[in-house]
Amino acid sequence: MNNPLITVIVPIYHVEKYLHRCIDSIIGQTYKNLEIILVDDGSGDACASICDEYAKKDSRIVVIHKENGGLSDARNKGIEAAKGEYLAFVDSDDYIHRDMFKILMDTLLQTDSDVSMCSYKYVYDGEPDETDVSFGTDHQVDIMDGHKAQNRYYSGDKKLELTVAWNKLYKKELFTELRYPKGKIFEDEFTTYKALYKCSNICFVDLPLYYYLQRKDSIIGVMNGHRDSKVVAAYLQRIDFYRDNNEEALWRKGVMHCLHMMCYFNLNCARSVSDDGGIKKCYRKEFLSAVNSYEKASKGFSARERFEIVLYKLNAGLYYRIWRMTKRN
Repeated sequence: MNNPLITVIVPIYHVEKYLHRCIDSIIGQTYKNLEIILVDDGSGDACASICDEYAKKDSRIVVIHKENGGLSDARNKGIEAAKGEYLAFVDSDDYIHRDMFKILMDTLLQTDSDVSMCSYKYVYDGEPDETDVSFGTDHQVDIMDGHKAQNRYYSGDKKLELTVAWNKLYKKELFTELRYPKGKIFEDEFTTYKALYKCSNICFVDLPLYYYLQRKDSIIGVMNGHRDSKVVAAYLQRIDFYRDNNEEALWRKGVMHCLHMMCYFNLNCARSVSDDGGIKKCYRKEFLSAVNSYEKASKGFSARERFEIVLYKLNAGLYYRIWRMTKRN
């Protein structure tokens, strides 16, 4: 009961330079009861053979070779094959502290949580690994429910930790019907909040147990203004989710967050040589439809919020200009 099986899902695509370090950090965990699913997403480099070699050495490793379908599709294949009572995700260019799953599992069981999550640390090429750093047993643990987690996202407190897939240990039942959207970038923004919303308890361990590699050729590293803006589709979906679950206060927060992020991305798009119309053309209609879809909740906007929305409806260009001046000042 105190040593349940964790399935660790690693989606892999063109990361032969980093893959050994990633897998070594997982098989070297002090928590040993692991099923490690390596999903080779049609890599054209040496990743496929690296995965197969590890599977020969460690019976806990399962390798799935598939045609390239993207990160979401690879994660979904892992979820469908998972045998563990708990799920975890590790991106194949990152690596984890040797005690990550032990600490997350111990804390999850002690707090009777549905999800356990930790902090992270940015790492860069050429830096020494830190998997042997000792954290001891004295660390802060914060407990929240799914509703509080949604509010903390909008407060900006632990926003990345609450969004990404990879710093968490989940009860597998949270993914009974939930899957990552195939073909989307920022797939975590479409998915994680839905899993957290279901939770009675979520525990946050304030330790940087996940090492998040920053590299220029990653999906995030090559983003520009217009491609960044595609995350707005996730914000719009989130607004609809709150409406469908009668979460009036969260719906209003979601609307204002979406509006302000559209301003931010519109500014980035205007600076991008690849801009093809930017946010003003891409999401204006969808945003206004979302705002008008929940009359009951819309009555709770503050006077300032109502002014912002009305101005945006009347003249989006003027709204953007005022927003820029406000931010500049």
